[in-house]
Amino acid sequence: MLGRMWPFPRRNSHRIRSSGPYWLLRNGIGDARDALTTSLDCDVAIIGAGITGALVADSLVETGRRIVMLDSRDVALGSTAATTALLQYEIDTHLSELTQRLGADRAARAYLACASSFALLERRFPELLKLAGYRRRPSLYLASNERALAPLRAELEARSAIGLACEWVDEPELRRRFGCHRPGAILSALAAELDPVRFTQALMSSVGRHGVRIFARSPVEAIHGEGEGLRLEIRGGHRVHAAHVVVAAGFESRDFLPREVADIDNTYALVTEPVQDRVRLEALPLIWESARPYLYMRGTPDGRLMIGGADVPFSSATARDAVLPRQIRKLAAQYRDLFGEDLPPVSYAWGGSFASTRDGLPFIGRVPDLHPRLQFALCYGGNGITYSVLAGEMLRAGIEGLAHPMEEVFGFSRRRVIV
Repeated sequence: MLGRMWPFPRRNSHRIRSSGPYWLLRNGIGDARDALTTSLDCDVAIIGAGITGALVADSLVETGRRIVMLDSRDVALGSTAATTALLQYEIDTHLSELTQRLGADRAARAYLACASSFALLERRFPELLKLAGYRRRPSLYLASNERALAPLRAELEARSAIGLACEWVDEPELRRRFGCHRPGAILSALAAELDPVRFTQALMSSVGRHGVRIFARSPVEAIHGEGEGLRLEIRGGHRVHAAHVVVAAGFESRDFLPREVADIDNTYALVTEPVQDRVRLEALPLIWESARPYLYMRGTPDGRLMIGGADVPFSSATARDAVLPRQIRKLAAQYRDLFGEDLPPVSYAWGGSFASTRDGLPFIGRVPDLHPRLQFALCYGGNGITYSVLAGEMLRAGIEGLAHPMEEVFGFSRRRVIV
């Protein structure tokens, strides 16, 4: 049983991302929240005030519990500000490969759960999504070369077999419809895009109106087991006594774990000047490709292209930011190769650090051998927002003492299967 957890390193925004991501420039940093200035008690303490923490808090509001949120920064200023917010049911690991790793039933349930998250998100937040520019989009998964055609055709068959709506697009049609110079692709009907910072800021305001107390610039230095509950030590000497704790701190959640469960890489992104051909942009699906690391792309609400990729392993924030110009040039070259034309002028560029698991799935719930009332929302991988929607439902079940059907798929017990 957990009696004490480790001291955690000091954090700043640059640990997660470089300065100046597009969403913050578009929306601003939002209202500054107060820091914690006194010790207090609560039913649930959530560590992390990004999009994952906000979705978890919203799931718990209607339980009537006293909820406190703590972040070392302010609302949405970590990974949420750096994400390109392509919402997809598609997992970085192919369904066909996941079937070999986890078995057909668990693999299918993982993909279908991600697909179900869209209806759940739209049902819960119709007004907030409208405010955040949420729009359904198709997703185009490109074969990067001829060798990728057979695996992608097998993947299409696997997805179709479990009822996911997708179709094959051959090379001539790819060029005609989307201008892509690739030998083939899977076109999925279900995907979406949104402004993650605007959504998170609005959702945090909503949960605040429902009694959730939100404290910024209040880093958690240590967690102690305290009988059935837990005690959080906050920098500055204050304490939070909580019956339950949820860690939703992005890749920095690894600081709260006794062992590694994910790899850390850097990804890079750019946003162009507004494009002239708005009709083409309106028809643009979410785009990504079979190569690893992969290029990914979407439009923005103000008529720009947003492109990401050129991933490299993480060594330090300084090293990540030092190669930003080189990686942006690489993204521009990849765009040119894909579309046979030069990238429009770049307005903004940034780098961010992210975590990914071996099977591309999240880790949500309790960790064996740690305190039973300590849970994690490690929504890692390329579709972290999709996972975060599901995490809220799963963690609420855990706090209420209920079993959740996705625990054996997204929970930590799965680690025995993939290690």
